[in-house]
Amino acid sequence: MKTRPVLTSIVLVACLTSTGTALAEASTQEKALASRLFDDASKLMAAGQTVTACPKYAESQRLDPQLGTLLHLGECYVKLGKTASAWASFKEAADIAAQRSDPRADKIRDRLAGVEKTLSNLVIVVADSEPATLEVRQDGALVGKAGWGTPIPVDPGEHKISATAPGAKAREVTTTVTGNGQTATVTLPPIEYLPTDATPAAGSSTPTATQATPGAAPAATPSAGSSQRKLAALVVGSVGVVGLGVGAAFGLMVKPTYDKSDAHCTGNSCDATGHSDRQSAFSKAEVSNIAFGLGAAALVGGVVLWLTAPKDHATESATLVTPLLGPTAALVSVQRSW
Repeated sequence: MKTRPVLTSIVLVACLTSTGTALAEASTQEKALASRLFDDASKLMAAGQTVTACPKYAESQRLDPQLGTLLHLGECYVKLGKTASAWASFKEAADIAAQRSDPRADKIRDRLAGVEKTLSNLVIVVADSEPATLEVRQDGALVGKAGWGTPIPVDPGEHKISATAPGAKAREVTTTVTGNGQTATVTLPPIEYLPTDATPAAGSSTPTATQATPGAAPAATPSAGSSQRKLAALVVGSVGVVGLGVGAAFGLMVKPTYDKSDAHCTGNSCDATGHSDRQSAFSKAEVSNIAFGLGAAALVGGVVLWLTAPKDHATESATLVTPLLGPTAALVSVQRSW
């Protein structure tokens, strides 16, 4: 990787002239992009566009961690007034330099000490009576129980502290932290538990007819089931009666129709009229047989439905089933009043 430019900082002039050693393995593509981002960030810093430069330094460090990039990022944060972010960058750089016995270690520690003097902190006070399930967050980041009551380095500006717990109302406090080493203290407001569901009074635990369970379909009442079953029995039984009637009607027409053919037939030899009469008689006989069979089956089914209907002493709706017979058709008329 090529040598990275130097920031015009008196304290870090010697530190930033050399290329930082990689802190973690990165792919060739990541290294290439990290180098381009570093160059872009340095040009932006030189042009005074610090707000745009810092994110590019940060992304370059994420892709290809380098000690030099970390130092540039810390200086960028200092220019933005983000003292906590700058302190974190220099603290990490100081630890790395000390582990490697880097010749820049002393100057990095001095820079860290200088930034630490202006470091602002936030203390979140949590009452001992808070439930163990309490969850505290600072600007969306979880603050563990060990961090409660401990000064937390923060950048100057507005910060939101939220607290949540099962069965309790969510709480949120907003505070503004200034620079120059101020320590702001925030105390969570008292917890407010949500009201629990009311316990049913004695003797009223069983839901009444007017207490419907949400989402549950109403069950059919015995009277409705009995009425429907008996209505079906009447309809099916009536169809059976009609079938028997049709069978009987066509059966009665068979012999007269056949007898008409005798005048036009000698034995089994018939003219056209006789042949037509006998075919008509055979067709009527076939219809009679089918109608009888279906009618008998339907009548039996209707009786079974009626006998197996649930007992119902309530007043049922009036149903009138009337079979209608014609020379060429059979219908069932069902009339019901409520």
